[in-house]
Amino acid sequence: MLLLAALVCCSWLAGAQDLESSFTQTRTIKASGKSIHSEGVVSFKAPDQLTMTYTDPQGEYLIISGPMLRSNSQGQQLSIDTSKNPRFKNLRNTLMNCIMGEYETAAADNDAELKVTEKNGVKTVTMTARKTAPRGYSQIIMEYVKNRPVRMVLEEFGGILTEYIFKY
Repeated sequence: MLLLAALVCCSWLAGAQDLESSFTQTRTIKASGKSIHSEGVVSFKAPDQLTMTYTDPQGEYLIISGPMLRSNSQGQQLSIDTSKNPRFKNLRNTLMNCIMGEYETAAADNDAELKVTEKNGVKTVTMTARKTAPRGYSQIIMEYVKNRPVRMVLEEFGGILTEYIFKY
Protein backbone atom coordinates (compact mmCIF):
# COMPACT_ATOMS: atom_id res chain seq x y z
CA MET A 1 0.00 0.00 0.00
CA LEU A 2 2.71 2.49 0.91
CA LEU A 3 4.66 1.60 -2.19
CA LEU A 4 1.71 2.85 -4.21
CA ALA A 5 1.88 6.01 -2.21
CA ALA A 6 5.48 6.49 -3.17
CA LEU A 7 4.61 6.65 -6.84
CA VAL A 8 1.92 9.12 -6.10
CA CYS A 9 4.46 11.53 -4.76
CA CYS A 10 6.38 11.44 -8.00
CA SER A 11 3.86 13.59 -9.77
CA TRP A 12 3.33 15.87 -6.82
CA LEU A 13 6.92 16.89 -6.54
CA ALA A 14 8.04 17.29 -10.16
CA GLY A 15 10.85 19.80 -10.53
CA ALA A 16 10.73 20.78 -6.88
CA GLN A 17 13.62 21.24 -4.47
CA ASP A 18 11.73 21.34 -1.14
CA LEU A 19 7.97 20.83 -0.86
CA GLU A 20 5.30 19.78 1.61
CA SER A 21 1.65 18.93 1.04
CA SER A 22 -1.24 17.16 2.71
CA PHE A 23 -2.88 14.32 0.81
CA THR A 24 -5.89 12.07 0.83
CA GLN A 25 -5.77 8.57 -0.57
CA THR A 26 -8.63 6.35 -1.73
CA ARG A 27 -7.74 2.77 -2.55
CA THR A 28 -10.47 0.77 -4.32
CA ILE A 29 -10.48 -2.96 -4.95
CA LYS A 30 -12.27 -3.25 -8.30
CA ALA A 31 -13.56 -6.79 -7.79
CA SER A 32 -15.44 -5.94 -4.58
CA GLY A 33 -15.84 -2.19 -4.96
CA LYS A 34 -14.54 -1.80 -1.39
CA SER A 35 -12.73 1.50 -0.73
CA ILE A 36 -10.19 2.36 1.97
CA HIS A 37 -9.54 6.03 2.80
CA SER A 38 -6.27 7.38 4.25
CA GLU A 39 -4.60 10.76 4.67
CA GLY A 40 -1.35 12.37 5.73
CA VAL A 41 1.52 14.69 4.86
CA VAL A 42 4.28 14.23 2.31
CA SER A 43 7.57 16.16 2.13
CA PHE A 44 10.47 16.13 -0.30
CA LYS A 45 13.97 17.53 -0.20
CA ALA A 46 16.06 17.27 -3.38
CA PRO A 47 17.69 15.20 -4.58
CA ASP A 48 16.70 11.99 -2.77
CA GLN A 49 14.82 12.55 0.52
CA LEU A 50 11.10 11.74 0.71
CA THR A 51 8.89 11.28 3.76
CA MET A 52 5.25 10.27 3.59
CA THR A 53 3.61 10.22 7.02
CA TYR A 54 0.05 9.00 7.46
CA THR A 55 -2.15 10.66 10.06
CA ASP A 56 -4.92 8.16 9.28
CA PRO A 57 -4.04 5.37 9.79
CA GLN A 58 -1.76 6.78 12.47
CA GLY A 59 1.79 5.44 12.47
CA GLU A 60 2.07 4.34 8.85
CA TYR A 61 4.88 5.86 6.78
CA LEU A 62 7.14 5.64 3.75
CA ILE A 63 10.64 7.10 3.91
CA ILE A 64 13.22 7.24 1.14
CA SER A 65 16.68 8.46 2.08
CA GLY A 66 19.26 7.92 -0.64
CA PRO A 67 19.06 4.23 -1.63
CA MET A 68 17.24 3.22 1.58
CA LEU A 69 13.47 2.69 1.58
CA ARG A 70 11.65 2.22 4.88
CA SER A 71 7.94 1.72 5.40
CA ASN A 72 5.33 0.73 7.92
CA SER A 73 2.04 -0.43 6.41
CA GLN A 74 -0.65 -2.32 8.30
CA GLY A 75 1.89 -3.16 11.02
CA GLN A 76 4.36 -4.61 8.52
CA GLN A 77 7.72 -2.84 8.56
CA LEU A 78 10.26 -2.88 5.74
CA SER A 79 13.80 -1.57 5.49
CA ILE A 80 15.35 -2.15 2.07
CA ASP A 81 18.59 -1.08 0.43
CA THR A 82 17.17 -0.49 -3.06
CA SER A 83 20.64 -0.73 -4.63
CA LYS A 84 20.49 -4.48 -3.81
CA ASN A 85 16.84 -5.17 -4.68
CA PRO A 86 15.78 -4.76 -8.36
CA ARG A 87 12.02 -4.51 -7.65
CA PHE A 88 12.36 -1.78 -5.06
CA LYS A 89 15.17 -0.10 -7.02
CA ASN A 90 12.74 0.36 -9.93
CA LEU A 91 10.09 1.77 -7.59
CA ARG A 92 12.58 4.17 -5.98
CA ASN A 93 14.03 5.26 -9.33
CA THR A 94 10.56 5.78 -10.84
CA LEU A 95 9.63 7.93 -7.88
CA MET A 96 12.80 10.00 -7.91
CA ASN A 97 12.73 10.44 -11.70
CA CYS A 98 9.17 11.72 -11.44
CA ILE A 99 10.14 14.04 -8.58
CA MET A 100 12.90 15.55 -10.65
CA GLY A 101 10.60 15.91 -13.66
CA GLU A 102 12.18 13.07 -15.68
CA TYR A 103 8.89 11.55 -16.96
CA GLU A 104 10.50 10.22 -20.11
CA THR A 105 13.03 8.24 -18.05
CA ALA A 106 10.31 6.93 -15.72
CA ALA A 107 8.21 5.79 -18.69
CA ALA A 108 11.23 4.12 -20.35
CA ASP A 109 12.24 2.35 -17.11
CA ASN A 110 8.69 0.98 -16.82
CA ASP A 111 8.25 0.12 -20.52
CA ALA A 112 5.30 2.50 -20.67
CA GLU A 113 3.95 4.86 -23.29
CA LEU A 114 4.00 8.48 -22.18
CA LYS A 115 1.32 11.00 -23.12
CA VAL A 116 1.30 14.63 -21.96
CA THR A 117 -1.63 16.97 -22.61
CA GLU A 118 -2.63 20.38 -21.33
CA LYS A 119 -6.10 21.91 -21.18
CA ASN A 120 -7.51 24.81 -19.15
CA GLY A 121 -4.37 25.07 -17.02
CA VAL A 122 -4.33 21.37 -16.14
CA LYS A 123 -1.36 19.32 -17.35
CA THR A 124 -2.10 15.61 -17.53
CA VAL A 125 0.73 13.07 -17.69
CA THR A 126 -0.29 9.50 -18.47
CA MET A 127 2.01 6.46 -18.41
CA THR A 128 0.44 3.31 -19.86
CA ALA A 129 2.20 -0.07 -19.68
CA ARG A 130 3.00 -1.58 -23.06
CA LYS A 131 2.64 -5.16 -21.72
CA THR A 132 0.66 -6.89 -19.00
CA ALA A 133 2.74 -8.01 -16.01
CA PRO A 134 2.09 -10.07 -12.86
CA ARG A 135 2.63 -6.97 -10.71
CA GLY A 136 3.10 -3.26 -11.13
CA TYR A 137 1.00 -0.55 -12.73
CA SER A 138 -1.01 -0.80 -15.90
CA GLN A 139 -1.46 2.99 -15.86
CA ILE A 140 -0.39 6.06 -13.89
CA ILE A 141 -2.21 9.37 -14.41
CA MET A 142 -0.94 12.62 -12.89
CA GLU A 143 -2.75 15.96 -13.08
CA TYR A 144 -0.85 19.21 -12.44
CA VAL A 145 -1.96 22.79 -11.94
CA LYS A 146 0.85 25.36 -12.08
CA ASN A 147 3.42 22.52 -12.05
CA ARG A 148 1.99 21.11 -8.83
CA PRO A 149 0.16 17.80 -8.86
CA VAL A 150 -3.42 17.98 -7.66
CA ARG A 151 -4.48 14.41 -8.48
CA MET A 152 -2.88 11.08 -9.26
CA VAL A 153 -4.44 7.74 -10.13
CA LEU A 154 -2.52 4.46 -10.01
CA GLU A 155 -4.05 1.38 -11.59
CA GLU A 156 -2.44 -1.94 -10.73
CA PHE A 157 -2.53 -4.97 -13.01
CA GLY A 158 -4.16 -6.85 -10.12
CA GLY A 159 -7.26 -4.63 -10.13
CA ILE A 160 -6.52 -2.14 -7.36
CA LEU A 161 -7.10 1.54 -8.12
CA THR A 162 -5.52 4.19 -5.87
CA GLU A 163 -6.35 7.89 -6.16
CA TYR A 164 -4.49 10.68 -4.40
CA ILE A 165 -5.62 14.27 -4.02
CA PHE A 166 -2.99 16.84 -2.97
CA LYS A 167 -3.72 20.05 -1.07
CA TYR A 168 -1.20 22.86 -0.68
